[in-house]
Amino acid sequence: MSQHDGATHASSGRVLKVALAANGLLLVVQVVGAVAFSSLALLADAGHQGSDVAALVVAVVAQALAGRAPTDNYTFGLRRAEVMGALLNAVTLLAVAAWVLVEASRRIGDQPEVSGWGVLTLGAAGLLVNGGCAWLLHRSADRSLNVRGATLHLAGDAAGSMGVLVAGTAVVLWSADWVDSAVSYLIAGLLIWTGTGLVRRTTRVLLEGAPPGMDVRDLSALITADERVIGVHHLHVWSVDSTTVALSAHVEVAADSLHYAQLVATDLERQLALRGVDHATLALECHPCDADHGHD
Repeated sequence: MSQHDGATHASSGRVLKVALAANGLLLVVQVVGAVAFSSLALLADAGHQGSDVAALVVAVVAQALAGRAPTDNYTFGLRRAEVMGALLNAVTLLAVAAWVLVEASRRIGDQPEVSGWGVLTLGAAGLLVNGGCAWLLHRSADRSLNVRGATLHLAGDAAGSMGVLVAGTAVVLWSADWVDSAVSYLIAGLLIWTGTGLVRRTTRVLLEGAPPGMDVRDLSALITADERVIGVHHLHVWSVDSTTVALSAHVEVAADSLHYAQLVATDLERQLALRGVDHATLALECHPCDADHGHD
C-alpha cells in the first residue's frame, strides 16, 4: 500500500468512526420518533438507519482487518475483508428493503394517523446527518468497495430522509397520510437498486472475475506485441481486493540468456502497470536459455 493510499485509508477510517457515532444516535431518535408519530416512512428510514449502523460497524472492522500485514498463511494479508464487509452490507440492504415492502403492503387500507411535524423534523435531521457523512466519505477518495458500500448506505439513507421530508410535508399541508406509505415503497426500491449493484461488484471480486475495464485479450495482445515475445498462455487477471489488480501468465521469450529474458519481463511488467495491473507474475519460458544452462 502506497503512502497516499495509507493516508486515504486513515482519513476514511476517521470519517467512518464519526459516521458510526452520529448514525447510532440518530437511530435511537428515529425509532422513538417512528413509534411516537406512527410513521411507516420514518420507521422504514429507521430500519435503513439500523442497517447503516451495522454497515458502519462492519466497515470499521473490515478496514482494520484489511490493514494487517501479510503472513505466511495469508500472503496478501486480509485485504479481502473489506470486500466481504461490503457484501454483508449489500445483503443487509436487501433484507431491509424486503421488510419495508411487507410492512408498507400491510398498511394499505389501514393507514394510521401520522404526526406530520414530527416526521418532518426527524426527516430533516436524518438528511443532515447521513448526507453530511456520505459527503465526507466521498471526499476521502477511498476507492475500496468497503468504504463505497458504507457511502452507498449513507447516501441511500439521505435519499430516504428526503422522502420522509416529503411525507411529513404532505401530512402537514394536506393531511395526506397515505403519502407516508407511498414514500416507503420508494425507499425500498432505492435500497434494492443500491444493494443489487453492490452484490454484483463484490461477488465479481470474490469469484476472481476480471476487473471492470480489464480486457484479457487486450492484455494478451499487449504482451505479444513485444517483438521479443513468441507467445503467451495461462493468462489470468483478477482482483485481490477492490483496488489491487493481479495478473499471472506464462510468457515464451526469444532470448539467448536468462538475464536477457528477465529484462524482457521487466519491460512487460512496466507496460502492464501502466494499464492498471498492480501485481504481475510472469513465468518465463526460454528454451534456448534452458539448453544453454544445461551445458554449464
